[in-house]
Amino acid sequence: MCRGNCSGKGVFAVEKNVVLETERLILRRMEPSDFGEIAEMMQDPRVMYAWEYVFSDDEVSEWIGRMRSRYEQYGYAYWVAQDKESGAVAGQIGLLPGEVHGTPQIEVGYILKHDCRGRGYALEGARGCVDYAFRHFDAPFVIAEIRPENKASLAVAEKLGFTLRDEIVKNVRGREMRHLVLAGDTPLVKVVPHRDAWNEQFARLKQTVEEALSGMKFRIEHVGSTSVPGLAAKPIIDADIVPEDWKMFPEAAKRLEQAGWRHRGDLGIPGREAFAASMRLDFPHHLYVCLDGITALDNHLKLRDYLRSHPDAVERYGALKMKLASLYPESVLHYCAAKSDLIADMLEAAGIAPGELRKIREVNSLEHQEVFGAPSDRLS
Repeated sequence: MCRGNCSGKGVFAVEKNVVLETERLILRRMEPSDFGEIAEMMQDPRVMYAWEYVFSDDEVSEWIGRMRSRYEQYGYAYWVAQDKESGAVAGQIGLLPGEVHGTPQIEVGYILKHDCRGRGYALEGARGCVDYAFRHFDAPFVIAEIRPENKASLAVAEKLGFTLRDEIVKNVRGREMRHLVLAGDTPLVKVVPHRDAWNEQFARLKQTVEEALSGMKFRIEHVGSTSVPGLAAKPIIDADIVPEDWKMFPEAAKRLEQAGWRHRGDLGIPGREAFAASMRLDFPHHLYVCLDGITALDNHLKLRDYLRSHPDAVERYGALKMKLASLYPESVLHYCAAKSDLIADMLEAAGIAPGELRKIREVNSLEHQEVFGAPSDRLS
């Protein structure tokens, strides 16, 4: 039973160690005195069904100690979730140090008391934790590792806007358990001065793609603002794969998915197929496979090359990006749309035909982005 009644009324003293608050919940650090509440969850087979295991008293104590150690090491772990009105403990919701194919990740998770399910606490608390990860730990994305049969948690992840990125098998107490890896990207806009590490990251991305597409004929282009020396950018590597023969695309897509990139379709731009970032690389990136000669690819390359040969444009464009990031810190859509005029001017100077410019403006319009999502830190 949920002690204190999850939906009960009344006012209680605000607990110490509060980390964050949502509309109905307070999330605070776990204390040894929470043993009874934590045991109630972790010794209930109805709660622990996805784990297929219930904890002993000693394991509950060890669990609390582990969470408290993680607070010191990482700044996060499972936090105790309490109903604001009643003070009742509804469960544990928090952020966890995850790992996918050896690459460290920040993961969101929750464990709710059986009688506190169905109240929307999981979604509300998880949403608060994801936002906390973006704002306090500068996470480019947050993951959730969920067993395929856990339909309730998959529904929560979908409502968070998470999408499937990978599948892994985890060894849990000697048992092999399949997990789906879903992830959600940060909605926050962050533009930083140019970093030399971006070229190194692209080189790693290129090598991984070449290994996945071994034996196929293609080239891979580093595009976007991270490809231009001295240009401020969102720290996301953009890369276009250009096959020598488009007929190879189905096989290329299959191999890229096997290597960790999930195919997302053309996102409204025919001839340019998008792939979600691989969880197997430890830096944010966008990957596309482009039909050679299409407008989308042409403008990527011409904008990059124009900027590389015009330092004054780099300075002007970088200043605009910094300004727009401060104006629209929580809207990638508005940030990208507001860059469109200057980018179009540079592309016109680079030799893009008027008809192509009209198509580019349409793709970068707010209306198009609201349907298909914002382009990356470049013209799409």
